Amino acid sequence: SPDLIEMPAFICGCVSCVFLGSRFPQLHKNLQRRCTEGTFYLLFALALMGNCTCGLSLVLKMPKPESCRVLCFVHHLPWLIGSFGVSFLDIFVS
Repeated sequence: SPDLIEMPAFICGCVSCVFLGSRFPQLHKNLQRRCTEGTFYLLFALALMGNCTCGLSLVLKMPKPESCRVLCFVHHLPWLIGSFGVSFLDIFVS
């Protein structure tokens, strides 16, 4: 469990998971219009690359021992959901 010093960062990570829904209005608009006109693709490409590299850095930085790996994975779960979730939605927007 996170200690007192890590708790604010963990709460910020959990709050960032809530912002995963920020892509849904764009998806809804694209589905209604049945086109992606007006979408700035460079923004989505850069966001996709940034979120993928952030998620990959968390996955690749996991500790070696199996017992610590599960704890570390759970501890970083909000950031993993945030980065890979937004990346997944960016693919659909693009």
